[in-house]
Amino acid sequence: MLAIYKKDLRGAFHGMSGWVVSAFVVFVIGLYFMALCLSGGYGEFGYVLNNSMFMFLVVVPLLSMRSMVEERRQKTDQLLLTSPVSISGIVWGKYLALLTIYAIPLVVAMVCPLIMSAFGTVSLLRAYGCLLAFFLLGAATLAIGLFMSSLTENQIIAALCTFGALILIYLMPSIASLISSTTFASTLAFSLLALLVCVLVYLMTKSLVLSTGLFCLAELILLILTRFTDVQMEGSFAKMLNTLALFDRFSTFVNGVFDITAIVYYISIALLFVFLTTQGIEKRRWS
Repeated sequence: MLAIYKKDLRGAFHGMSGWVVSAFVVFVIGLYFMALCLSGGYGEFGYVLNNSMFMFLVVVPLLSMRSMVEERRQKTDQLLLTSPVSISGIVWGKYLALLTIYAIPLVVAMVCPLIMSAFGTVSLLRAYGCLLAFFLLGAATLAIGLFMSSLTENQIIAALCTFGALILIYLMPSIASLISSTTFASTLAFSLLALLVCVLVYLMTKSLVLSTGLFCLAELILLILTRFTDVQMEGSFAKMLNTLALFDRFSTFVNGVFDITAIVYYISIALLFVFLTTQGIEKRRWS
């Protein structure tokens, strides 16, 4: 795992991707820091990070699109898959390299609250709590990007899939407000979600029987729920979207609340998608 980690980290900074991403993150955070805190007089660093969240839509696809795709394009994935390193070791090595590249500009950003404290009273605990949450939010989105990268052999497709997934997550609260609260609308939305999940299962396993079976099972469960819990199904899909909203949870930290459930949620999402990436590669290894 350590060898994979060093290889990916060295490759990022021997080329341009690592430097460009780090410079972009520092530039965006620095721009909002100057506009909101130094010029605008805001005393909370969390507002800077909250306004900088859009950069995940750019940074994560750029960072993650090469992770798994590059190995397959250069035909070096077979060497990795037949090496003594376990599949989980390969995936974790690549994921930790992505996290390190992302963490470097955040270390630079840690200086900003100290600059603010030199000119007034600033809650450093609150500022660094927001930075921790911002790092974990990035960790979750990078895990999603790594998973998308493992599904295809084309960098552009991997980047577009990651961008599409993240923008859907980013717009979850807005989408939830547009969905009707009727039982029919919730059932239809859940059916479309089940179809999307089954398509991902097919891409990971290449098993039409498994993906079709899962879709039929999901539809059967939905039919039973709609039949016997009609009232509970009303507005349930919109509630689920609001509950699962990844980016909206960061606002609690900006408001001064250190939300443990959000921390656990970010870590769970990261672990889930690293696990799914591992399982997808494991399936390809033996197919």
